Amino acid sequence: MSGPELPASRFRVPSDWVDYNGHMGDFAYGIAFSRSVTALMEDIGLDETYRAAAQATLYTLEMRIGYQRECHEGDSLVVQTRVQAVDAKRMHLYQEMQAEDGPLLAWCEQVLLHVARDSGTPRAAPFPSATVDRLAALEAQHHAAGRPAWLERRTGLG
Repeated sequence: MSGPELPASRFRVPSDWVDYNGHMGDFAYGIAFSRSVTALMEDIGLDETYRAAAQATLYTLEMRIGYQRECHEGDSLVVQTRVQAVDAKRMHLYQEMQAEDGPLLAWCEQVLLHVARDSGTPRAAPFPSATVDRLAALEAQHHAAGRPAWLERRTGLG
């Protein structure tokens, strides 16, 4: 596992992420945010080797994306991930996607569950101790950044 700061995930919008409106489709934001979670998994010790040996992984319980600006084919994107909260089996993440030149493009909130699949039936399972330690350190570090205002907003019309 690396040091305290999580590296940013970087993407360039490929043509198959562009929808019928000529900009990056809503589905592609989900792909970028999801791939950034996979990078987080590598950092916290839930990498491919762990997943195969332990027969365990993360399942997404909830995901909410707020779209702020359009992206287009060839645009360079940067996704930063922050750990908002952690317990023995779950993590709450906040992510921001920005254009390489800085403007906020989208944000994402996710809750993920550590799941063991070794018995043939997926079940919630505690994180490995090294993962708990790394997530706790990230949570403490990211706590200083505060809770993003986006997370306080309800989804809906009222």
